[in-house]
Amino acid sequence: MSAGQQVLSSSLNTMKTSLLLCLATLIAAPLALAADKAVDFPKATPLVTFVLPDTWVVDLDDEGLMATPTKDDDSVIVELSELEAGLDSLEAALKEAKETVSEFKNMKYDEIEKGQKDGLGIAILNAEGEDEHGKAFINLVLLAKPGAKNWILLSCISSKEGSEKQGPAIGAMIGSIKAK
Repeated sequence: MSAGQQVLSSSLNTMKTSLLLCLATLIAAPLALAADKAVDFPKATPLVTFVLPDTWVVDLDDEGLMATPTKDDDSVIVELSELEAGLDSLEAALKEAKETVSEFKNMKYDEIEKGQKDGLGIAILNAEGEDEHGKAFINLVLLAKPGAKNWILLSCISSKEGSEKQGPAIGAMIGSIKAK
């Protein structure tokens, strides 16, 4: 290979590398904007942790947690609270969880799904109901951490628009739940 061809080859390799770095930056920029933040609950002695989009507004105190996509967008409301029901009674926990959404009418519950995930016992009860704003999609996620005293309830209530817009964030949040 001649000296001119070596210079040309070297220049092309440099251009390819620069182009790849530029492309990688463009691809990573939106991902950086969509960064996530870990949230621990309860505040004083965390039992569970999960991830929410960085843009979501989180209000966490000793009584519970409430999160929405933005300060002005309540199309999705996520709440965490510790139930009175002890870990020895899933039925009592389910009853208590259903009472938290008693203001909704025409409730239709799916079959309960049970399992284990990342150090937690999980029972998920999905439902649809209606309130003064229209149709609502409701996810009641009961969490049992071995050694804890009571069940933790994660409830996610969304409008049709909120569910369509924030569905991936809701799925990622529920999928990220694990024992602390």
